[in-house]
Amino acid sequence: MSQPKVLVVEDDVSLREALSDTLQLAGYAVFSAADGIAALEILEQDKIDIVVSDVQMAPMNGSALLRSIKNHYPTLPVILIT
Repeated sequence: MSQPKVLVVEDDVSLREALSDTLQLAGYAVFSAADGIAALEILEQDKIDIVVSDVQMAPMNGSALLRSIKNHYPTLPVILIT
């Protein structure tokens, strides 16, 4: 069985690394992006099982990312954090 794939979207490098490390230790395959635009590029290239995203980012905030994900990947679960 393959590891579930989690995309972590966080503009704070330290927090992004901490979340990614924690999820990897829990057995997830982790992809990471510094902003919503980079996250959408990853979603185009890989089948991601869940997205964990910060709300306050630039140039695309978490709310805009959520809208875009739901338009293109309506069944993809998204968790917003702040």
